Amino acid sequence: MDGLKHFAHGLYKSAAEAVLPTRTASAFRDKGVLTPEEFVAAGDLLVSSCPTWRWEGGDGPKRKPYLPKDKQFLVTRNVPCVRRAQAVQDAADAAVEQDVDDGSGESWVAAGGAPAAG
Repeated sequence: MDGLKHFAHGLYKSAAEAVLPTRTASAFRDKGVLTPEEFVAAGDLLVSSCPTWRWEGGDGPKRKPYLPKDKQFLVTRNVPCVRRAQAVQDAADAAVEQDVDDGSGESWVAAGGAPAAG
């Protein structure tokens, strides 16, 4: 069902883009939409302010003619995730370290999981 919704939305979007002109006057305050120039300016500010963001050019057939070829969309990578960082920290805190004597006269450290038997 989601695939059908996605397909229908894609058709609607393609038809609208073919019929409607590219916006030239700003309507951000009224409608929350940007002109291509505003999009590029906002993207440039984001890229210069946040090192995880960068511009991408995209595939040739999918490029929009009203945007620069090297600034078709924005992508972010290597963003720290508080939830993921907390999960790693919780796992480290829960790890059990215990000195284990294996009878050979050497001591080993059992790390993580349940305490070693012995």
